Amino acid sequence: MDLRLPLQDYLLDDRQLRDLDRARVVLIDRCMHDFGFTYAVRQPAADYGPRSATERRYGITDAADAAAYGYGLGKRDPALQKPPARPVLHADAETVLFGKGRSSIKGRKVPEGGCMTQADRSLGSVAPAGTDPGLPQQLSFRAFDLSRADSRVRGAIRAWSACMAESGHDYADPLAPLADPALTGSTSRRTIATATADIRCKQRTNLVGVWFTVESAYHKRLIDQHTEELEAVRAANTARLRTAATLTRDG
Repeated sequence: MDLRLPLQDYLLDDRQLRDLDRARVVLIDRCMHDFGFTYAVRQPAADYGPRSATERRYGITDAADAAAYGYGLGKRDPALQKPPARPVLHADAETVLFGKGRSSIKGRKVPEGGCMTQADRSLGSVAPAGTDPGLPQQLSFRAFDLSRADSRVRGAIRAWSACMAESGHDYADPLAPLADPALTGSTSRRTIATATADIRCKQRTNLVGVWFTVESAYHKRLIDQHTEELEAVRAANTARLRTAATLTRDG
């Protein structure tokens, strides 16, 4: 299920965030190279976690995954991913990377905050002064909370809960099973039965459709209230991605 909420137009998706991460590594490596060091980092795998920003926003929504993994993600479980190996660096290289220690190495002044901070400044320097890149996410959280408290959503949640009770599953909220330690990390018969009932009840009550529609309306209202600030964030994101594309193409 790939429902797109209005505020996602102002948020970077996973692919775009990976593009920025690759550009950041290029900038760090260039900076380190100026001091005679190499900074080579393996990028993490891209195919893990939920497939979209809304796939689990209202609890599980994929019937096939529920039947196979219960409340897990199978091979897409982030816990199964190996974190990128940190390069082994000696003291001078760490000073250049993090900016802690000596103020100069090999006759060159270490950037304030080190190469990491310099890379972040370079990628963020295209944002206009006063732009708050975190605003879209903050508004998205607010819209979610407002929708969750909305009487229409509350009614759909009660209907879902009653449906679950018919199958012997006592949950008052569709997000509760995802936090239930008896279900997480398990593909037991009980877990699969709970997950498949969860999906069935969401379909019967149209919980996801109701919640998405209500939350989308709150998104639009908040966008109308913060249009100027959000457009500044979108412009900054576009500029950052353009910079990143140039760096990774030339890097």
